Amino acid sequence: MTPETAKHALADAVDDDEAVLLGTAVLGKLTIADVPEGVRYEIGTMDDGAVRLAWNGSFFVEDGKLFGEADHTWTRKYWYSSLGLEQYLDLVRRAVEVRQRVKGDVTLVHYDDDGAYIQLRYRIVTTERKLDRAYAEVIKIDAELVEAAEQAADEVGARISEVAARLSGWGANSLDGLVDAVDGAESADEKGRALEELCARLFSSVPGFVVKQRIRTETEEIDISVVNGSSEPRLAREGAVILVECKNWSGRCGKNEFVIFHEKMQNRSRRCSLGFLVSWNGFAETVTKEMLRGSREELLVVPLTGADIRTAVREGNFTAALLNYWDKAVAL
Repeated sequence: MTPETAKHALADAVDDDEAVLLGTAVLGKLTIADVPEGVRYEIGTMDDGAVRLAWNGSFFVEDGKLFGEADHTWTRKYWYSSLGLEQYLDLVRRAVEVRQRVKGDVTLVHYDDDGAYIQLRYRIVTTERKLDRAYAEVIKIDAELVEAAEQAADEVGARISEVAARLSGWGANSLDGLVDAVDGAESADEKGRALEELCARLFSSVPGFVVKQRIRTETEEIDISVVNGSSEPRLAREGAVILVECKNWSGRCGKNEFVIFHEKMQNRSRRCSLGFLVSWNGFAETVTKEMLRGSREELLVVPLTGADIRTAVREGNFTAALLNYWDKAVAL
């Protein structure tokens, strides 16, 4: 989309209730003067007919000021965080109310809990005139608003993981034994537990990495949230949060799983720039193609196979192996 195309799309949407989709690349060429009052726009891309938003919310101009309206609409059915949905959004709502009272640059718009869904909407005002700077400021303020809730979720997840680990005999098996357990497991649950412990212990062995959260979901995916305190130059440049997801499937991980994991990284309040996707039985060729498509983005997904994990365990230096796979992913 060119700046001229974007301006025409915004102008034509005056009587349209649907938001205009703008890419991040065009924002630097537009100002709030290009956005008619009453017109909303969203930031994202169109990929295979599906809209992929860079931020869950929309923007609009009112009385000469630009607002970003965050939209947190979630259903309990698909909420997998260790912290309950009600508690999480209540913390965000409290942060909004405090900032509204103290700084006055945010406004609570709507909060509703119907038992199945919870919807929280709030507006963030910016004095920036250029759309790219306005977007950056809104994203920064929004990240500050959800920070306490994210921290609480990490703390709850860590505590649950500690209790679960103690009950299931965490640490009783060697790394070699865990590799054998993943390979020889008779059930998906046994394989998942062994793979969960194996990956968490390996990432905990990296200097500066602190595993804060391990989540088992109904889809047997395992998310590991790592706080990045590494002093290694390559890793130190990455975000404060590193996400790891493991697939203990009998088949190979494909493009769809890669895209979903990429979106999870985007949803970490801009704190995550690096993720490791572990597929015990390898990856389809479509994953490499997807990595090449996103090679200009700030987010980096490093694929790891079961064979990679076995080699790292056998050689006894997971940190060196991790950096090697990081180098390969960057070089694509």
